[in-house]
Amino acid sequence: MKRCKYLFLFTISLLLFCSGFSQNLELPRISKSKLKEHVEFLAADSLQGRSFAGNSRALDVAADYLEEEIGQMGLHFEGNSYSQQFELFVSERDEENSLLKVVFQGKEQVFGSDDFFVVNQKAKEVRVDGKPFVAGFGLNTDNSNYDSVSSSVLKDRVVLVSVGTPESFAGTSPSYWDNKLEKDKTDLVFDAGARTVILVTGVRDRNDEIFREIAQWANQRKYSLDKNVSEDEITLVIAKPRVADAILGGKGRWKKALRKTVRKESVVPVESAGDIRLSSVRKVDELEGRNVIGIVEGTDSVLRNECVVFMAHYDHLGVTKTGEIFNGADDNASGTSTLLEVARAFSVSKEKPKRSIVFLWVTAEEVGLIGSEFYSRNPVFPMKSTVACVNLDMVGRVYEPRDSVWNHSPKVVKPFHEIYALVNNFDPSLPEITGSACERLELTPDFSLPENFFYSSDHYNFHRNEVPILNLSTGYTADYHLPTDDVERINFDKMKKVAELCYLVGWQLANR
Repeated sequence: MKRCKYLFLFTISLLLFCSGFSQNLELPRISKSKLKEHVEFLAADSLQGRSFAGNSRALDVAADYLEEEIGQMGLHFEGNSYSQQFELFVSERDEENSLLKVVFQGKEQVFGSDDFFVVNQKAKEVRVDGKPFVAGFGLNTDNSNYDSVSSSVLKDRVVLVSVGTPESFAGTSPSYWDNKLEKDKTDLVFDAGARTVILVTGVRDRNDEIFREIAQWANQRKYSLDKNVSEDEITLVIAKPRVADAILGGKGRWKKALRKTVRKESVVPVESAGDIRLSSVRKVDELEGRNVIGIVEGTDSVLRNECVVFMAHYDHLGVTKTGEIFNGADDNASGTSTLLEVARAFSVSKEKPKRSIVFLWVTAEEVGLIGSEFYSRNPVFPMKSTVACVNLDMVGRVYEPRDSVWNHSPKVVKPFHEIYALVNNFDPSLPEITGSACERLELTPDFSLPENFFYSSDHYNFHRNEVPILNLSTGYTADYHLPTDDVERINFDKMKKVAELCYLVGWQLANR
């Protein structure tokens, strides 16, 4: 009981200390002109949208700029370099060698990339062959009046399933792609033992709009730190109804089979007469990535071996096929520039922090959080010695009426005196520290973002390693991921506030 009492008193004392510390600490001199100078350079047309997937030389120019700036501040890393370089791999579909062959009663039909694709393919090559079983809509008695997946015959089989439900097929409910529904259905079929599921887009999918929309996302380049050439244990294929027709022997056969399911004339898996031979190939290339790191070393002989990480990604989306440039002023030249001035504030402070502070500018966020993943695997200080990670992603805007297009989102851009502050539960004092600093700056923190935002930016790779995280953002605007995200709409007073907030929070985390 005494132990609990002492722990409670210690926690209260710590929170009171944090509150008082935030109010007494002198604010740093953050220069709005320097913030503007950084954003104007990073979001200039000459940097071609800082795309990792596009003009690598332009991205190198941005990294060189960051290194030059932190070099002038006297930050440390390794020798004369501030670069953390790494290899990664990019794969894309080899359309010429990706084919699906259907043989029905000796007649062969060949389908290409316009008719099917493999979802989340990790292996360099996926091969599937066999006689598919028709399993209707992939439902069982737990979630409908239909049961087409609770059969042991599906084990190690190829299974043909329609998107949607009997109700959407019959026209009594909307026919559209429901990601959660389709995931739950395919999980059911895989749980029944299937090794491959061919999910057929709806027969009511006019002009194959659903197929094209999903294919556009699924066929994008995939980036990874691992050159994974092992076989996938299970395979999910998306195909058009014409593929299912061929497997069942002719035009209209797939629709007829589904009609039988709706009428409950056939609700158990039925083996088809057609055979399939599928080959999906991905081409793999090797690339180089480059994070930029600068360190303010701690002064305490023990605590200097722990660190606070401040992070922002400096890459963006590049140039469209028609030549429009995604300058990414808010996403994320704003976070990158703010972090530069936070680093400057700590570097010129007369009193240095007890713990070390790592300033980390990561690349390849827009293609899968790759730069931060590499750092999390190769940290300057061990993850268990990282007391917190503060991530800045889009911190330069305030709400305008045109931003109402994001009113449906829980993260629509905030007014001037508000900011999103996403925290996990690995340090219960972090909301108090953040709230106290916000109070001094007349900011209102919003801690209410749902859990799915833990996966939305580079802080995820710290969260998954159980590091306390604070992600600061002003929110989504009408210009999010559009060529209109330009310098003219940046609010540098807001960026200055965010920089001051980072300094107050960082100082407390580094000295408590």
